[in-house]
Amino acid sequence: MSMRLIFATMVLIAGGVILADERNEQRREALLAQMRSLAEKTKIEVEGSDRQSELMKSPIFRYDDQPRRFIDATIWAWTDQGRPVAFQKIEAVEFGDPDAPSSTWQYCFASLSSDLLRVEWPDCPRFRSTKPGIEFRPLEGAPEVAEGSSQRKRQTRELARKFSARIITSRVNDIRQQMRLLTTPLMEYVDPKSKEFRGAVFGMATNGTNPDLLIVLEIRESQGTAAWHYAPARMTCGGVNLAYRDREVWQVDWVDGSQGPFPTWTFFSTERAPLALEDKP
Repeated sequence: MSMRLIFATMVLIAGGVILADERNEQRREALLAQMRSLAEKTKIEVEGSDRQSELMKSPIFRYDDQPRRFIDATIWAWTDQGRPVAFQKIEAVEFGDPDAPSSTWQYCFASLSSDLLRVEWPDCPRFRSTKPGIEFRPLEGAPEVAEGSSQRKRQTRELARKFSARIITSRVNDIRQQMRLLTTPLMEYVDPKSKEFRGAVFGMATNGTNPDLLIVLEIRESQGTAAWHYAPARMTCGGVNLAYRDREVWQVDWVDGSQGPFPTWTFFSTERAPLALEDKP
C-alpha cells in the first residue's frame, strides 16, 4: 500500500471518529434538554407549608447503566431553606429487541426530607410520602466537627469511606452484591445564614455509577454541640445492609416493585420518543 493511500485511509478514519463524537455530543445535549424539561415539570411541596421546594438549575449527577439498558440518566435535586429535600432520577431506557428497542423515561423519586412531601408530575400519578424520607442519627466515633468549610468537606469524604453496603438484588435467588461508594459527593450544601459548609450527599452504586443508595452526612446539634450525623435513603427495590466501620447501622428489606409507591420513594415509567440522533447508521 502506497503512503498516499495509507494517509487517505487515516484521514477517513479520523474524520469518521470526529463525526461520531459530534453526533454523540449532539445526542447528549438533546437528551439533557429533554430531561431538564421533565425535571422542571415536577412540583414538590412540603406538607403543611405553602413553600414549594426549589429545583437546582443543573443536574447534580449524570450517568448511564448499561446492564439495565439506561442509555443516559441524570439526578436532579430540590432544596428547601438550603438543604436537599428530594432527589429524582430521570433515565432514558431501552428494552426489548436491541435492533428495534422500545424506549421509556424512567423516574425514581426519593424524599430526603424529615417532613412529608407532596409531588406532582404532568399526566402521572401523584405521590405523597407517608413517612419522613430520612432519619438522622449521630455518627458514633466521628471526630469533632472541624473549623472551616474546606476541612469539613475533607471530613465528609473520610467519613463516607468508612461506610460499606451489600445489596440483595434478587430475593428468590438470594443474589447479593457489594455496593461501591462514589467517592465524589453527589451534592454539597451550606447553611443559608452562615454560608458555612453544612453537609453532603454521597451515593453507593450497584451497576457502574448509578446510585441505588444515598447517604447524607450533616452537621447537626447534639446536646448543644455541633456533631456529625448520617441518614441513609434508598432508591432501589433491593434489600440493603449498611455498615459503618464494619458494624451494621441500617437495613431495609427487598421489596416487590409492583407494590409501589412506597412510603418514602416511588418509581414509574412514561413513553419516550427516541431522538432522530439515536437512529442506527
